[in-house]
Formats: sequence, C-alpha cells, structure tokens
Amino acid sequence: MGRLAIERSTIVFVVTFFVGGIFLFKLFERQVLEHAQFAQAAEAQSTSTKPKPAQRGQILAQDKDGKFFSLAVSDWRYELSISPRQVKNPQKLVDSLKADLPTLDTNDVVSKISNDKVYIPPILTDLDTVTAQKIVAKSYVGVFLTPKLVRVYPDGANIAPQVLGFVGADSEGKYGIESTHDADLRGKEGDETAKRDSLGKIIDILGGKQPQAGKDVVLTLDYNLQYTVETKLKEAIDKFKADSGSIIVMDPKTGAVLALAGEPDFDPNNYASVPAGEQYKFLSPAVSSLYEPGSVFKPLVMAMGIDSGTITPDTVYTPGGSVTVNGHEIFNANHKNFGTETATQALENSDNVWLTHLSSLLGSEKERDYFDKFGVSKKTGIDLVGEQAGRLPPIAEWNDLLRSTASFGQGVSTTVTQLAAAYSVIANGGTTITPHLVDKEIDAGQTETVAAPPAGTTIISTDTATKVKDMLVSVVVSGEGKRAGVSGIKVAGKTGTAQVPDANGGYSTTDSIGSFAGFFPADNPRFTMVVRLNNPRTVNFAESSAAPTFGEIATWMTNYYGLR
Repeated sequence: MGRLAIERSTIVFVVTFFVGGIFLFKLFERQVLEHAQFAQAAEAQSTSTKPKPAQRGQILAQDKDGKFFSLAVSDWRYELSISPRQVKNPQKLVDSLKADLPTLDTNDVVSKISNDKVYIPPILTDLDTVTAQKIVAKSYVGVFLTPKLVRVYPDGANIAPQVLGFVGADSEGKYGIESTHDADLRGKEGDETAKRDSLGKIIDILGGKQPQAGKDVVLTLDYNLQYTVETKLKEAIDKFKADSGSIIVMDPKTGAVLALAGEPDFDPNNYASVPAGEQYKFLSPAVSSLYEPGSVFKPLVMAMGIDSGTITPDTVYTPGGSVTVNGHEIFNANHKNFGTETATQALENSDNVWLTHLSSLLGSEKERDYFDKFGVSKKTGIDLVGEQAGRLPPIAEWNDLLRSTASFGQGVSTTVTQLAAAYSVIANGGTTITPHLVDKEIDAGQTETVAAPPAGTTIISTDTATKVKDMLVSVVVSGEGKRAGVSGIKVAGKTGTAQVPDANGGYSTTDSIGSFAGFFPADNPRFTMVVRLNNPRTVNFAESSAAPTFGEIATWMTNYYGLR
C-alpha cells in the first residue's frame, strides 16, 4: 500500500508539473513572445478613426446690384447618444440633461438607459450648436454627441425649389443644382483618429486629415425677380383656375436664366413628405413637361419664310376662313375669316389658314429643317435634371397635314425652355443660345470660376430677325397680344392657345394650354420670357390669361431694372 501511495504521488506531481509548465509557458508566450501583438490589439481598442464631413458649399442668387442671397446652406446639427453601461445613476443624469433639453421626455429616456447595454439608438437627433456646446461643457460620463451637417433652404418653397433640388439622407444631391453640381458642392471628406479611455471619452487626438469645404455655386437667378415670378405665377393659377403653370425669364444674348418657376412645387426642407406619386414636383416643368405649344410657333414659321426668301412681312394673301388638307379641315379660332392680309396682319390675327399656306410654300423638308435648327427636336442643355427633348417627327412622317398643323404649333411638342431659347434667336439677331443657371463657382480661397456656355450658331440672318421682331411688336400693339404690353417700352410677343391631345388620338374639347412668348425692350432686347398656364378655366384664350400675366411681370421688371 505504501508503495502504491508513492507511485500515485509521483504521478500527481508529474501531471501538476506538466500542467503548470504549460501554464507558465503560455504566460511567458503572452507576456513576452506575443507582447507586441496584444499591446497592438489593446491600442486598437482604445483608438478609432472617424470621418469628418466637409462643409457643403452654398447655393446663392444675386440681385441686380450684385448682392448675394443664400438659397441653400449647410448647418451643423448633433445627435445625442447615451451608453447605458457607463451611466451609474440614470435618473440623476437625465435630470441634469433636462436643464439644457427642456423637451426631453425624462421617463422615456430613463427607461431606455436603465440597463447594461453598450449602445442604444440616439436619444435626440437634431440639436443645434449652442445646445450641443452646453452639454459638452458639462463632461457627462456616457453621453456622446455626434456632429452631422444638414442642408437648410432658408426660403423653403418660396424661392426656386425645383431649381435647387435637395440633399438626400445619403448626403448626395438630388434633382436641381444640388444634383448637377453635387461634386463641386460636396467638397472632400476628412477624418480624425482619437484615443479614448475605458469609458469611451476622448483623451487625445492622434491625427487625421482636414476636410475640404465644397465650392459655393452662384446662380444666374435674380433673387427679387425670382420671388416676383413665383408670386405672379401662383396668383395667375388662382385667378384663372388653372391646373398648373410655368414661367422662364432669360437673357436672350447669353442664355442666363434670371427666373424659373413651376407650380405645383415642394418644400426642399421637407422633401420626404412628398408622396411617391407626386415626385414630378421635384422637376421644373419648364424643362421636363412637353406640350403642343399652339400659335406661339407662328413667329418661327414666319422667320423661316422670310429667311428663305419665300415671303416678306408685306406679302399679301387671301386665305379664306378654312382650308382642307388630306381630308381634314383647318380653320381659325371661332371660324373667323380675316380676308386679305399681309404676313404681319396674319400674325396679328393669328391666322391658321394663312400659316398653312406659308407652310405649303416652304415645303415639308425646309420647314422641318428650320424647326430642327431652332432646337425644337433637341434638349437645350440647361444644367437641370429631367430636361426633355421636343418631339419633332421624322421627315418620313412629315406629310402635308403635319406640315400644316406644325405651322401653328400642333402635332409637334416642345418645352417652355426650348420655346424661350427659340424666341431668343429672334431677339438676339439670329444666333442660338444655351440656357444656363450657374453664373460662377467660388472656392474656399475665394477664387472664382465663371461658367462659359458654348458658343451659339447663326441660323437666321440679322435682317430676318429684325423683321420678325418688328412683326411681333405689331402683334402686341395691334393684335391679340395687347394685354402683354408695357407703358413706355416696346414689347414683342405672341399668344398661343393650344389644344391638348387626348387618349384617343384626337384633341380634348375642354382642356387647353395658354402661352405667351416674347421679349423686351424690343429695340435692344434684354429679356425673353415665356408664360404657360395649363387648362385655365375662367377664360378661353391665352390673350386673356398668359398675356396679362406676362404684362404684369414685364411691367414690374421695367420698373425694377429702370428700362424706361
């Protein structure tokens, strides 16, 4: 028995020695051989690198004197988070926070942090800088503030929301200038590496890369004019019980867009409230909504006739009250017969039959080619999301009926912006322009980069442009455009009351679109403007809706810019 006990003791000693040896070796391995590795892991747990967002550039408008107005700015907001595991007395902490956060729901927050969780979702997500600084100054254990940049639109829905667009939850620009110039506005993100103690508080900043602020984008919009145009459009839609509408004002020499408004619109500060089925409100209808424009196309066809040597403003023709083309009768509004007219009188009277005769003299190929040169079939290149190209059917479809109806703006489609660009050709002496909304960009060093739109192409002669200009002045003085006139200056322009296609391939018997397109002062045009009102219900013709709206805005502009 004694010998057996000795053997057992020996076995226990050997096993204990062996196990202890393994333990000591592992301890030696961790403390000596793997010291660097574990030290590195511990260091990694106490340091972290976080991105630092860049300040997004402003979007600015100007007035006629060059004063800047901020339409979109970035502002710091803070998320407040609490780590329950680090809070010893939840009630005491929340009571202290309440002093700087009076709207804090004490009972709700206490219940959320009375546990041993490391993380819970932020308690508050929209603290301003002043409040955040008060909380930081009190060095609460377990309380963390995370900065974030939010986009703010000071004028909300009142000033050019469809021009601006908005910044989405992913910090990317959506629609408008926020989208088309997102890369310049957003700047470059930085980062910061910090060391934290066991409670997660920062004890040292180890390094990082500073963010680079985005560029400010200065628009061509005139702030005061934009506000006036927005206001007048809303008033017109209400007055004439229209469904919607759009207006553009631009410089016919440069293509700079001075005002661009569309209704209905949205508030970019609250874009998420727009229902999924109404996201068309994010787009400017002046660039995205196609329509058959009606008689506002007639000056373009007169320009074709004069430029090609087919007619002059004094060419006389007796069209009669109607004409039949390919079995379809074409007639004037209210079936009027104007008798013998010059080309100028035909434009004053908006005579469809006279224009049908002119289109027959031009022929399909020449007429369509000129429409193409005027940009009816193309996008203008304006720097906005969602622009649509006009519809100009191919020459194979350009039969006698389409050739005839196109001469008075039916069977072809365009946008308000394309129409303004086409009228600008007449206003500036015959050269195409590219509508644009950005004037320049300014970086953090105040270096300015001026936008340079592409050069235009001459498509009609200066003599042709001058003659059509005079004809359009006569339309406002003696024709259907009288209510677009302005005391003391010459306005050139044309009305258009267009039929609206229906689902059966014909045209609605109840709906119409009223437009007025023109420019002023006619002797040296500074402004091209197009007004479009969709389905005005209290009047029948554009001369009583779009024309007076144009006249009201033009009168305001005449005073504002001192044109008399």
